[in-house]
Amino acid sequence: MMKYDTTGILKAYRTSKILALSISGLFILAACQKDDEPLLPVSEGKAPEFSLSSLGGNQVNLSDYSNKVVVLFFFGNNCPSCKAIAPDVESMLVTPFANNANYQIFGLDQWNGNAASVEAFKTATGVSFPLLLNASGVAADYQTTYDRFVVIDHSGNIVFSGTQNASDDLAAVK
Repeated sequence: MMKYDTTGILKAYRTSKILALSISGLFILAACQKDDEPLLPVSEGKAPEFSLSSLGGNQVNLSDYSNKVVVLFFFGNNCPSCKAIAPDVESMLVTPFANNANYQIFGLDQWNGNAASVEAFKTATGVSFPLLLNASGVAADYQTTYDRFVVIDHSGNIVFSGTQNASDDLAAVK
């Protein structure tokens, strides 16, 4: 029976595989970045337009709030941490700015609950700001999830996109 020494072959194979993956990675990085256009973090750029129904049955279009600062609170209708922070959202982001015509806050149900489940959220938390239904598509457009804030300035640019729980970002949003 003849024995073969495959150690050298295996080393060469591993080395060539690592080299091929490294070169592929460099080509992908080079292809993704354009010299004339810097890569922007998710929190910058124009806010994507949306049109959603409110809990009261009204159609809400982001474009109707141009020239205003708009705060979006993405929540899950039965999310415990969303329910816990909602009263603080009301007291810190709604009440102090109630008379400011250049400011609007919306709650967007990222869990796509029915009107009854969003109404239950409103009742449990006591919030007064408009709650919008079926917002998972908007959350995807904004590259966010529930229990997060997004702030849009009066020019329609995203100036803040939370990356942690809303409770941790509340002071920064204010």
